[in-house]
Amino acid sequence: MSIYGNWLAATIANGAASSDEVDLGRDYDFIEIQIPPLDSATTVKLQVAEKTGGTFRDLGDGVTTAAGTHNYHDVFRLGGYQFIKVVADNTQDAERLVRVRGMRF
Repeated sequence: MSIYGNWLAATIANGAASSDEVDLGRDYDFIEIQIPPLDSATTVKLQVAEKTGGTFRDLGDGVTTAAGTHNYHDVFRLGGYQFIKVVADNTQDAERLVRVRGMRF
């Protein structure tokens, strides 16, 4: 049986390139992500930590979106982490609401 977490906000603030820490509420195997329109062609990736406030490290290569792409949806292998950040490779000129939820199978 599959288990899905609640959709959570991983907002990237105006002038920032990453979201604040997001606590998924438990560890998950995968993460589903919805990416809003971005300023320019951007690679979006995840960073993960073993505990809240811990050291965040890149997880995998991420995904590249074209400028203006909207409602891009993807699934990343999360590998049992609970604490994440969503990171773009450039700063955003407006607040970007990225939505995420964990998935277990």
